[in-house]
Amino acid sequence: MFGVRGFNSDSSEAVTTTVTVATTVPPIDETEIPSPVILGGPAPLAPTGSAAIAYPAAQTDVITGTATYSSLGYTETAVCYSIEAPVGRVVTVTNINNGRSITCTNVFSLLVPNGVTIILHTTVFIKLADLIDSPIPVKISW
Repeated sequence: MFGVRGFNSDSSEAVTTTVTVATTVPPIDETEIPSPVILGGPAPLAPTGSAAIAYPAAQTDVITGTATYSSLGYTETAVCYSIEAPVGRVVTVTNINNGRSITCTNVFSLLVPNGVTIILHTTVFIKLADLIDSPIPVKISW
């Protein structure tokens, strides 16, 4: 039940109207639980208590990616830079296209082009492929 208050258009007197609304929602009976309804398709399988387990790769120190080159400053040792390999480790880089491989020391650098896994010093890169072939697919291990 609720009341509506307004003004009569013929006079300035306030008019109050009361409206009663009846609901037709039946009370909820919580003593009976309805049976589940299957809408179609195969019946569900009962759980077996086991789940698929994902195991890590056997070699966590081998990755594949792309390599490019840079001068990286002057150095007497073969250097390269990969954010994937630990800094200071000697890494082996193998060109997947021709099978050539080299070793270099992974050093710290700030600039890595998008989509490149490792940057090799120019003198190291030319032992794997011609500079014009850059970027090349490689396998990196340490």
